[in-house]
Amino acid sequence: MKHRFVTFTALAAMILLKYSHAGWAARGPLRSMKAVRTDNPPVIDGRIDDSCWSKANVATDFTDYYMERLAVEQTFVRVLYDDQNIYFAFECLEPDPNSIVGVERKYDQPLHEEDSATVRLDTFHDHRCTYVFGVNTLGTRYDARLGLFDYSDDSTWGCDWTAACKVEKDRWYAEMAIPIANMLFDHKDGVTWGANFYRREKGLLERTYWCYRNSRARYPIEYGHLTNLDLANVKLKRKPSFETYGSATADFEDDSTKLSTGLDISLRLSSELTSAFTINPDFGQVEADPDTIELRDTERFLAERRPFFREGNEIFGTPLKIYYSRRFTDIDAGAKISGQGRNWTLGLLDVQGEIVRDDLPLHGNYHVGRYFRNIGESSHIGGIWANSAREDGTNITGGMDARLFLDSTTSFTAQLLGLRDSEGIETDGIVDHDAYGLSTSFSGGTTPVYWRVGLLDISRGFKPDLGYIPRRNIRGPSSYVRYRQYYDKDPLKSVQALSEIDFYENDNHDTVLRDFMEGAGVGFHNEVELWYIRSDRFHAPYQNYADRIRFEYNEEVDVWDSITASVAKGVYEEEPYHEYSLEKPMKITNLLVTTLEGNYRLKEPETGGQENIWLWRWVTQYNFVWNARIKFTAEQTSEDRHNLTMLFSWPMALNKDFYVLLNDYEVDGEKVRAAFVKMVYRF
Repeated sequence: MKHRFVTFTALAAMILLKYSHAGWAARGPLRSMKAVRTDNPPVIDGRIDDSCWSKANVATDFTDYYMERLAVEQTFVRVLYDDQNIYFAFECLEPDPNSIVGVERKYDQPLHEEDSATVRLDTFHDHRCTYVFGVNTLGTRYDARLGLFDYSDDSTWGCDWTAACKVEKDRWYAEMAIPIANMLFDHKDGVTWGANFYRREKGLLERTYWCYRNSRARYPIEYGHLTNLDLANVKLKRKPSFETYGSATADFEDDSTKLSTGLDISLRLSSELTSAFTINPDFGQVEADPDTIELRDTERFLAERRPFFREGNEIFGTPLKIYYSRRFTDIDAGAKISGQGRNWTLGLLDVQGEIVRDDLPLHGNYHVGRYFRNIGESSHIGGIWANSAREDGTNITGGMDARLFLDSTTSFTAQLLGLRDSEGIETDGIVDHDAYGLSTSFSGGTTPVYWRVGLLDISRGFKPDLGYIPRRNIRGPSSYVRYRQYYDKDPLKSVQALSEIDFYENDNHDTVLRDFMEGAGVGFHNEVELWYIRSDRFHAPYQNYADRIRFEYNEEVDVWDSITASVAKGVYEEEPYHEYSLEKPMKITNLLVTTLEGNYRLKEPETGGQENIWLWRWVTQYNFVWNARIKFTAEQTSEDRHNLTMLFSWPMALNKDFYVLLNDYEVDGEKVRAAFVKMVYRF
């Protein structure tokens, strides 16, 4: 095993040395364009025939991310603004409109499988945080924020803005009007924003950027410049905004009814600061978290969906997660302030409510803070803290973090945290009142090689009340290397390979985790893709192995005409198994789609015999032409758990939403048969 570790470490080092020049040289020019002020704003109807658009400058010469060359089907972007909105118009060449993929009609759903156009804005031009606004050819909107550490887009953030699209015989258009006051920005004239424009084209499999300096074009450090923005007269909405809801839940199992109502208030303090207040907020999870069959020995991380946490959520993201908003199981009241300036970012959250600690619900006051300062062109240094004042004691966690860029693609990240718990954290009969956590890493790379090496040191008692720390009492190195190359000639379309290593000991120097994972995949121009993944994972006291082969067809071109299947063989916690999975999405009509998923595992326990574990799920969704949708989910598992759900959602107007949810499911022996009705009103 030691020789294997040395071999893969050496292999990673050789690849990094071979491609080390890639992080230091930009492949494309830094782009810049002037935004044009208009006194006659365009009508947002998906047509760019308004006279004001003829006065706008045009951004074009988009570069294909896959092949790193000018796109075959080009895109033209125009930008206008006034004292209320900034306007974007995309003109996307498409000689074959029948190849356009556009199905999603629900706001804020990922558009990864759709033809789409996206604007990414760094409103302080500080190369750190980003606003994301996307739209597909049906006019469906998506918005998000991107934080400091290159995590994925945080779609919990959202605001009111408008978009419209129009498909013509040889191109399609998208118009956006984004209220400037919905974003944080410099309230002065002569402002420059960082900006990049992105188009996803499914027919030719082009992913194209306007400013493409290297393959990290989605991150703000690589954005182009949007200049000539005079924003001193932008009108800020100083009046508070309110969102209230009323809901009713009828439980058919115990013949009970529960009524609930609450209020969320948001108030813009300045162009750089915003605040939010809540009383008995809406915690109804109208869209349930997905169920899965997973071989894992840690808690699963779930995305936040609740309205109160949306603004500024990305500010609190750090390598070691001492703040995980889903720790709050109930809230009586809460307040939050978040904001960003030219050289600083701030987030403060205070909640009176309930969390669960060691399976016990505990009421108390919980406070989280985040502050960081910019250093140089792209780096930062900051701190984060979380204070839990429960009814039975306190849990205080805090520390410093930094990210220092060596160049635009290579960075060093470090975070050091300390913890103090009044009652102590018990682990295997040992109680710790003090603990610490340390995370460091180097990361970087551009096409074709991406890499990361890191060191993690988390002590035995490091368990923040509000945190997500899946493993404790571990220390050791880790590495990740991925190779990805695309080709434009038959038969190969892509070749990919990856290697990931984690090696952790505890405070007694016993090996507690030793993970090796290697994989390779090849894609063909007939849209067939094959992957082989080998994992060798020691999680004390178990040695786990797995070999998996995955087959995909048409996944990248049109997901609704695709099929994905895999077969695996391995050993998990001393029990051999075979596993088979299948996923088949289908578009029955433009308004009706369905997906069938299945997972089947055959285990061979040490006690003899066989054990079958399986899960199947069928999800069908119908979108009404009047912007409502109905979604049916049917799920069954071998553990005699089932889930039947019907969700009807209707955004009746910009300020009104209506939901009806019918549930019939069983979890851990608890049967639930209930109906849920909710109305949301914003004013």
